[in-house]
Amino acid sequence: MSLRTKAIVLAASLAVTAVFPSAAHATSCTPSKQLASSNIAQIHVEVLEAATGKTLFAKNENSAERSASVMKVLTAAVALDVLGPDYLVTTNVYSDTQNPGHIYLVGAGDVTLSRMPGNVTSYYAKAPKLDSLTRVISSWSKQAGVAITDVYVDSSLFGGNNEWHSTWNRRGLSDGYMAPVSALQIDAARLTSSRNKLVWLARRTDYPVTQAGQLFVESHNSRGLASGLIAKEKKLPTSSQVIASVQSRPMREWIENMLRVSDNSLAEALARLSSLKLGLDGSMRSLTPLYKQVLAARGLDVSKLRIVDASGLSRDNRVPVSLVNEVLALVNKGVGNYSVIESGLPVSGEKGSLRTRFASGNLSAAKGLVLAKTGYITSGYSLAGFLTARDGTELIFTVYNLSERARITQRNAMDNLVYRFYQCGAKLSG
Repeated sequence: MSLRTKAIVLAASLAVTAVFPSAAHATSCTPSKQLASSNIAQIHVEVLEAATGKTLFAKNENSAERSASVMKVLTAAVALDVLGPDYLVTTNVYSDTQNPGHIYLVGAGDVTLSRMPGNVTSYYAKAPKLDSLTRVISSWSKQAGVAITDVYVDSSLFGGNNEWHSTWNRRGLSDGYMAPVSALQIDAARLTSSRNKLVWLARRTDYPVTQAGQLFVESHNSRGLASGLIAKEKKLPTSSQVIASVQSRPMREWIENMLRVSDNSLAEALARLSSLKLGLDGSMRSLTPLYKQVLAARGLDVSKLRIVDASGLSRDNRVPVSLVNEVLALVNKGVGNYSVIESGLPVSGEKGSLRTRFASGNLSAAKGLVLAKTGYITSGYSLAGFLTARDGTELIFTVYNLSERARITQRNAMDNLVYRFYQCGAKLSG
C-alpha cells in the first residue's frame, strides 16, 4: 500500500473526527517543545501542506546549508530529467585493429559491473558481469585466431581516476560506504574476502581502476586467456573495434536503489553520466552548473545552490531546505518521471534506511507513514520526504539538524520533531 493509499484510508477512518473535532485539534499545534530540546542544534526546516503548497511551519528554510544524503533527492531529479528512467550504460571491450591482441576494457560509468561468476548474485541485483564479457572475448579470440597479448583499462571518461574530495571522511573506505570516483569500477570498488572471493567485506579499495584491471585479467585467466598478463592503464586508441559489450540495468533501478539504501557510488555515477549527457565534462566541478541548469529548467530558484558532490558527503554542499521541498512538490504532482523518486524512498519502520526508525516505542504510530530520504554526515542529520499526518493531511517536509559533531541523540531529536508534524497535521503552526 502506497503512502497516498494509506492516507486515503486513514482520512476515511478519521471522518468523524473531522466533523466533530476534539478540543486538541481545534486550535493550532506547535513544535515548540521539540525545538527546545538541547539536541536540536542548527535547525533548518520547512513543512508544506502537499495539497495546497501552503507553508505550515518554517525556520531558516532559505539558508543554504549542507544537506547530507538528502542531496540524493536532487541527484535523482537531475538524472531523471537528463538521462531518463530507461537509460542503459553500455560497457565495451575493444581490440586495437593495429594490434588485435591488445584489448581494452573501457569504463563507461557503470559502477555495478560485477566480478561475481554467472551463477552468483551480484552486489547489485541483475548487474552485468565481467564473466559475460570474457565469455564473448574467448569466442572472438578463437574465431579470429587472435591471442591476447596485452590487456589495458581506460577510465578517462570522467576526466580523471580515483577522484576523492578533501572533505570526504576516509572512513568511507574502511567502513565501506564510499570509494574514489572513477568511470571504471567493479562492484563499486568493494572488496571480497581473501579466503572466499564470494564473501563481501565492508571495505572499499583506494584504487578502483587498478582493481578493475586485476579482476578483468582474473576473469580471462579462468578461461585460459591472458595468462601471466598484468592490466595496464592506457587510453583507448582511435584504431579500435568493439569485441564485447554488456549493459547496465535501467536508471530507474539505480535511482530507486540509491534512494532506498543511500548508495553513494550510484549517486556519483548518475551525476557524472548526466553531466556528460548534457555536454559538460563529467567532473566534480561540473556538478554545480549541471544541477543549476536542470533544476532551473523546472522553474526552481537555484541561486544559492552549490554542489560539491552528488552523494551529499561533503560538508561544503549548500542546499536550502526550501529547494528540496520544491523538488518534492514536483514529485507530489507527478511531474515528468519523478514518480521513480517516490517509489525509491525509504519507508518508516518498513524498508530502506528508515526501516528501524518510527518503528516502535513512542513514535510507532507513524510507522509506514513517513516516506523520506535520510541523511547523515559527521556534522549533521537530515530527513526529507512525505508524511501522512494523524488527521490524514499529507505533508511535504525537509529538516536539517546540523552541528559541529553530530550525535545519535540529535537524530532522535529530529525524529521527535518530525513526529510532532505527524501529530499536528493541518493544525501545525509556529
